[in-house]
Amino acid sequence: MKPILESINVARDASLKIEAYSNDSYCESAGWHIHPEYEMVYVKNGSGVLRIGSKKRYYTNGVLVFLGGNIPHADFGNREHSDNLEIVIQFKKEFLDEKLKVFPELGRINSLIKKSKQVLIFDSEIQKKLWPDFKKFGDLDHQSKLINLLFILDQLSRETPHELLFETFSLDNFKKDEIKRLEEIFEYVNNHYSSTISLSEISTQLGLTPNSFCRFFKKMTQRTFIDFVNEFRINKAVELFNESNTLITEVMYQSGFNDPSYFSRQFKKYQGTTPSNYLKSKYGNLLLQDASL
Repeated sequence: MKPILESINVARDASLKIEAYSNDSYCESAGWHIHPEYEMVYVKNGSGVLRIGSKKRYYTNGVLVFLGGNIPHADFGNREHSDNLEIVIQFKKEFLDEKLKVFPELGRINSLIKKSKQVLIFDSEIQKKLWPDFKKFGDLDHQSKLINLLFILDQLSRETPHELLFETFSLDNFKKDEIKRLEEIFEYVNNHYSSTISLSEISTQLGLTPNSFCRFFKKMTQRTFIDFVNEFRINKAVELFNESNTLITEVMYQSGFNDPSYFSRQFKKYQGTTPSNYLKSKYGNLLLQDASL
């Protein structure tokens, strides 16, 4: 089965995306998917199966796995225990090439990240040892999350026991040109979401007609381009609301919407509530009033 290419939305003021999922706030299944970002997953406990590329590995009592970008995989977590927690850390290739690489002191960490292209499954002893450090991500700001991740990577780079799932991993079966084209689309949306996104412009940039572009995007992601753009913009709107108690219309324009009623419908579609109710739940009586959205 061909993997669906997933878009990872990293916050504007962060280099990483770090999410924590419990049995009460479980990650919605992405199915069999692929994305260019590196991914580290810590599953606290319970039994499950890792489906990565052509490999299948069962685990008991949790797992710590680190895989490079563009490696197809299914979801890793499980709901076997009520106190289970799954921490998912994702970052782009630029995090390694443009940020970490400038520090020669981080040589071991750079080597570890590069080795993740073979997929690393770490020993249960180091998994348990690092549990307090993974657990604390939920209480940290962006700067502290970065520092905490570097500490974890430092620990993992120090000859810790691990299994290499692949001797080498080839993308030949997954059409590198198609993956590269999807990456260009995601990057275009990330750079232009706050303004008008021209289907004609992005199609031309990729050497496609608008119709062939839409067919290609639907084939690779199982969703329409406009649906993807709207959800991306709503996620950015949520980021802006979470940063400060601001006017709804300001966030609407900053996230790329121009019609208040359309913005409200799309917000409710992807967040399950209206913008005003979202803000009320977050800021209560301190809510700034500007529209009944």
